[in-house]
Amino acid sequence: MKKIALTLLFASILPLAACTVAVRPPRPGMVLVEGVWVVPPRAGAFWVPGHWQRAGWHSRVWVAGHWRY
Repeated sequence: MKKIALTLLFASILPLAACTVAVRPPRPGMVLVEGVWVVPPRAGAFWVPGHWQRAGWHSRVWVAGHWRY
């Protein structure tokens, strides 16, 4: 009985637990960059999101997002 109740509970909660949602671009070839749909400047270009980069033992530098060709 416990297994049946647990299975029903799990089956009812599972659809609500989906964290990722597939989003189709408005036009083919567009890329989602920081919440905005954009067209890459060149074929084969990809977006490198902003990140922290080490610049020494304790210091870190913020590198803004940019296109990589």
